[in-house]
Amino acid sequence: MKKFKDLFLNKTEKFDFEEQNVTIEDQKFALRKAQQKDAIEYMQIQETIYPIPVPWPIDIVQMEIDNKKALYLSLVDDKNVIAFIGVSLSDQVESHITNLAVHADYHNMGIGHLLLNEVFKYCRKRHFKKMSLEVDVTNDSALALYDAFGFKVRTVHKKYYFRNHHDALEMMVDL
Repeated sequence: MKKFKDLFLNKTEKFDFEEQNVTIEDQKFALRKAQQKDAIEYMQIQETIYPIPVPWPIDIVQMEIDNKKALYLSLVDDKNVIAFIGVSLSDQVESHITNLAVHADYHNMGIGHLLLNEVFKYCRKRHFKKMSLEVDVTNDSALALYDAFGFKVRTVHKKYYFRNHHDALEMMVDL
């Protein structure tokens, strides 16, 4: 009976998200929970902002979108995903941003702020106390964004990133 019960429990989505319409610089977007079909566009977004090989291969992206202990959100214009954010919610106290990317054509529009605000609101509503992430020490725009949200360096991971051997700052903020 336990196996039967577990089978049905694992199919239930733990983290729901109601689709929202948002306007940024007079452009209309939908912010919705990620779908498997978004994985290809996530890869394309990564290719606009990172050198090849991109940090997350498609099999990992697909696995994360289906992860029952994570929430991935897609920001979509009239036809394409233009940005996404993922947050791990496996720890009842500390949520963890796993990925945040905005297509290069949409940089400097406040989309990163929008995505972080949504994840902050989502995690606070579910009583998470902290949020953490890792960021490449050379990613100045991401560091400025995280600084604006009050993230502080918790530790440095030496040569954290496999593709360029850069260090990562592990950052945290109280919610």
